[in-house]
Amino acid sequence: MLTDGNALRELARFATRADARDLPAPVVAKAKACLLYALAVGAAGMRAAQPAYAAVAQRAIGGGSTRFFDGASCDAAVAALGNGTLLHARVQDDAHPAGHVGVVVVPAGLAAAESAGTTGRDLLAALVAGYEVALRIGRDHAADSSARGFRTTPLYGVFGAAAAAGRLLGLDHEAMTHALSLAANMAGGLREYAEAGSEDFPYQAGFAASNGIAAARLAAAGATSGPSALDGKAGFYRGFGEGGRDYASRVVERLGERFEMKAITYKPYPICQFHRGVVRGFCALRERAGGRGLVAASVRMHPFEADFFGVRHRGPFATFPQTFMSVPFCAGLAWSRGDVTLAGLTDFGDGDVLALVPRIEVVADPRRARYTPAIEARLSDGTVLEWEDEDAADAYRLTWETAQAMAARLGAEAGVDLAPLAAAVDAVDEAPDVAAIVAAMRGACVAAATPGKDRPTLRAARSGTP
Repeated sequence: MLTDGNALRELARFATRADARDLPAPVVAKAKACLLYALAVGAAGMRAAQPAYAAVAQRAIGGGSTRFFDGASCDAAVAALGNGTLLHARVQDDAHPAGHVGVVVVPAGLAAAESAGTTGRDLLAALVAGYEVALRIGRDHAADSSARGFRTTPLYGVFGAAAAAGRLLGLDHEAMTHALSLAANMAGGLREYAEAGSEDFPYQAGFAASNGIAAARLAAAGATSGPSALDGKAGFYRGFGEGGRDYASRVVERLGERFEMKAITYKPYPICQFHRGVVRGFCALRERAGGRGLVAASVRMHPFEADFFGVRHRGPFATFPQTFMSVPFCAGLAWSRGDVTLAGLTDFGDGDVLALVPRIEVVADPRRARYTPAIEARLSDGTVLEWEDEDAADAYRLTWETAQAMAARLGAEAGVDLAPLAAAVDAVDEAPDVAAIVAAMRGACVAAATPGKDRPTLRAARSGTP
């Protein structure tokens, strides 16, 4: 059992020593995949994110890091705020049971790397450090913090951002320990957006990325914090979890040998990660139905997922968070259109989809494993079709190949060629700095922001205008 700050100290030791030349090749490849995927999702979300990034644009000040949505040269913490907000706006982030930490770690790492002028290899090492720290802190804690209404992405992501930024700032072991401890004091974020249907969720990623950089900078300047801030009697784990539980027992187990980030997955659709199998299943059943109508359907899910915030919402629908969290809406959209896209999820008045929503029931079934929904669909001729997801999260494992494929798909949807971005990321481990990646991402954002056919903003979709 780890107590009195040992967990943070060991995580800090790993983060300071992370070196891409010593890391296993598959882990480095995973870091590159996570980097490309996060940026591709961000570029594809440019127009949809306009209301969000217009708000954070007011915080621009001079500095050596680029804010992707407007090209402003900002302080690294300010750039991370804007870029984290952008990368999270369409919720198609990388995924793990401990949250979507890539939308926090990647913008923090890139902003810190650009500001410090570090190499691409250093960026990859920092990303690995950030992902591992965040995911290991969250993996045995996430279910309990989520049940209490806290959002895992900013809650654990801030630790990852501090680790990544600290690695790029060259913090030693003692300072890195303080940076992670300070990050524990900056963690936060609520899930109420899913109940209220509000659109504050992207800012959670942005502020966590910015706060992580602030924590690293404070530690670099000599600020201190108790190393028991994670697992002490009044620490993070108890504050955001359940008293008496030993969340720290596995945090550093085989640290540096087994990498939690290898379990990172992607989302084929801009929806909650619980719903990937639901959409796949309804698309498959729609094809099998051959034009026959859907009378009723039941979706059996693990109780943690079925009873999660916003999952059973049946309307009315007026915001993107209401649709991407709703199984009935996502399932109805998949059946109606044969796919789930951002445009479909923001078409709140589609009569065909809305007619299907009341016919789809979500059932909590303790016999279903996590990420393995089972669907039963009754058709207009009385036929009953069934589908079960047996692949779980393994069907969506993020690799360099899937990151490239998703970049192409997202680029096509946004009307922009993301091949230059993919090429820049592919070459990052040999690059003297991150300038090529930043330039490619900025170019992609400019192209994606240009108005074009079939690319509605969220506000345009609400008003029904093209």
